[in-house]
Amino acid sequence: MTASSHLGRSGAGLLGLYIALCLPITAAVGQSDILPRNSRQAATAFADNVEEIIGMLPTTREHFEIRINRCEGARGEMRDNIYAVWIGTRLVAEMNDADRIILTVLDDWRERGWTITRDRVLDNGGVNIAAVDPASGNSYSFDSGFAPHPGRYLVGHFSSPCFEEPVGAVPFGRVKAK
Repeated sequence: MTASSHLGRSGAGLLGLYIALCLPITAAVGQSDILPRNSRQAATAFADNVEEIIGMLPTTREHFEIRINRCEGARGEMRDNIYAVWIGTRLVAEMNDADRIILTVLDDWRERGWTITRDRVLDNGGVNIAAVDPASGNSYSFDSGFAPHPGRYLVGHFSSPCFEEPVGAVPFGRVKAK
């Protein structure tokens, strides 16, 4: 069992917050060049993409957070105009079937030809999956198995590739997409 499987209801939210605050830098791993894109437009477009994905799931949304985080450039540089969009969400599977929901998502990702980077089942029945969409470079992950109800909660983390803000410094931190 992972440490996150011992989290309670509020703990699942704290896990997302911890990841958002303690991992504020995304590396442009494998990105040969960073495309210019307005950070607000990127956040809105990515939020719409994630909303579409979670909107198809038989879940209720409890939390949805969008952040613009620093992103390390392809050569290791850190600048105020290089960023990635990060989204965290907490969903509730009312039928206590979070594992089944996540495995259905995994099948969909495979059918789309996405690169699966994580696929594991925890001792308590929780499921952890992650993938990268090769067309967009976006990364997606879902996790379940949080105590006291391992089948009830799903936590999703989603990240865009790195972009360069064309008009100056990026407003890092939590944002509203629209």
